Amino acid sequence: MRLFKSILFLSLLCLLILSNVIVGQNDSKKWYFGNQAGLDFMTVPPTILTNGAMTNLEGCASIADQVTGNLLFYTNGITVWDQTHNTMANGTGLQGNGSSTQSGVIVKQPGNSNIYFIFTVDDAAGIDGLRYSTVDMSLSSGNGSVTAKNTLVYTPSSERVTAVKHCNGVDIWVISHDYLSTNFRANLVSSTGVNLTGVLSSIGTNHSSISTVAGYLKVSPNGKRIGIGMYNNVGSSFEVYDFDNTTGVVSNSLSLYGGAGAYGCEFSPDGTKFYGAKWSNGFDIYQWDLCAGTGTAIAASLYSVTPNNIGTKGALQLGPDGKIYVSVVGSQSLSVINNPNVAGVGCNYVVGGQSISPKTCSYGLPNFITSGLKPPPLPFTHTVSNSYGCQTASYTAPPAITNYSLLGCSSLGYSLTGMLWNFGNPASGSANTSTLTNPAHAFTSLGTYTTTLVMYYSCGGGTDTIKQVVVINQPC
Repeated sequence: MRLFKSILFLSLLCLLILSNVIVGQNDSKKWYFGNQAGLDFMTVPPTILTNGAMTNLEGCASIADQVTGNLLFYTNGITVWDQTHNTMANGTGLQGNGSSTQSGVIVKQPGNSNIYFIFTVDDAAGIDGLRYSTVDMSLSSGNGSVTAKNTLVYTPSSERVTAVKHCNGVDIWVISHDYLSTNFRANLVSSTGVNLTGVLSSIGTNHSSISTVAGYLKVSPNGKRIGIGMYNNVGSSFEVYDFDNTTGVVSNSLSLYGGAGAYGCEFSPDGTKFYGAKWSNGFDIYQWDLCAGTGTAIAASLYSVTPNNIGTKGALQLGPDGKIYVSVVGSQSLSVINNPNVAGVGCNYVVGGQSISPKTCSYGLPNFITSGLKPPPLPFTHTVSNSYGCQTASYTAPPAITNYSLLGCSSLGYSLTGMLWNFGNPASGSANTSTLTNPAHAFTSLGTYTTTLVMYYSCGGGTDTIKQVVVINQPC
C-alpha cells in the first residue's frame, strides 16, 4: 500500500508539471513596468521582481522564452534592456516614446527562432509614427543585439499598437490607428518579415486631436474583437469593433461610453466581457457584456466595477493566469479583477490585490500579443478499472466551453473542430490513437503511461495540447 501511494503521489506530481509545461504560453510570463517594478508569472501567485532597470511613465513591453519562461528583453520604446538588465547591444535610440500609451509591442518573426521585431509608436501623434526595430537573440552571447533600428511603417500614428495571431495560427497582425483619420491599420508579420502595406479599415471615430490619440487598443484573445479607450473624447470614449483575423479588416463600430477620462481597456479571457478604466473623473472601471445581444443591449449592460474608487487608473492587462491587472499610479500594488469572465460583482475586483512593493506603478503595463493569453483548457479526466475491460482506462475530454466554444455567444469564440488522443502505448498498434470524444483504451501491460490529447480549433484558434500521466496498476 505504501508503494502504491508513493507511485500515485509521483504520478500526480508529474501530471501537474506536464500540464504547466505543455499548456503554458510562457512568452508573457515576465513583466517589467512602471518604476523598476516586475512580476514573474511562472509561479502562482506571481513572484515580485525588483531587479528591473526601467523607470517609465506609460507604455512598455517585455518578452520571455516561450518554452522556459526565462526573460529575453524589455523596452519602453526608446531603450532595450536584455535579460541581465543591462542595455542591450545597440539598444538605444529607438524612436518610440516613454510617454506614449502603448510605446511598443514585441513580435517574434514566424519561423525564426532568433529574430524579434519591436514595434514602437511616438507620443502625441509625433512625426516618428509607427516604426519597428529588429533584435537578433543569437548575438552578444545570447543576450541579443539590435541589428536594425526605426524602419518606418507610417506616420503620423496615434499612441496605440497591439498584435494578435492571423487565422492561420502562425503569422501576426500588428494593429494601430492613423492620426487625423478614421483608419485602423493592420500590418502582417510573416516568415518573410514585416509587410509595410497595411490593411486599412476606415470606420469609427476620427483620431484628430489629443483627446483621441491617447488610450489603449486591445484585441480579444480569440482575435474576434477590438476595443479602444480614447482619453477625454467625451462623445465616444470606449468603443468596440469586430476584427477579421483572416483579412485584417475592422468592422461594426459600437460606442459604449461617452464620459471623459478613458484610458485603459481589456477583454476577459473568454472574450465575452470588455472592461474600460478611467484615469480621472471618478476613476471608475466599467464592464460590458459582449454577449448581451444587440449593440444597444451591449451598451446598456454597463456595470460599474469600482464606483467612485479613488486612485488614478492606468492600464488594464490580462495576465497569463486569466486575471486582469490594473495599474494604479504611484501605488506599490496592482489592483486585480480575479474572475473577469463573470458578469457583475462576481468578477471579484480587489483593490491592491497584487503587491509589487517596494517598487511602484506608473500608467503602463507590458504590452503582449493578445492571442498568447488565451485561457488554457481544463485537464481531461480518466478512470482505470477492469470493469471497462482488462487493464483499461476510460477517458473524458475537457468540455470545449472552457476554452472557446461559448454558449449563447458562439460568434465571439472558436469552435472545436477535432480531437486526437495518443495513449502513450505504442505496443497497442493502431489502437494507440483515437478521435473519439470520450474513448477507452486497453493497455498492453501494467505500468505508467503518458496520454496526450490535442484539441483542434477553427480559424485562429490553433491547438491545445494536454499531457497527463496514467497509472495502470490493476491486473486482470
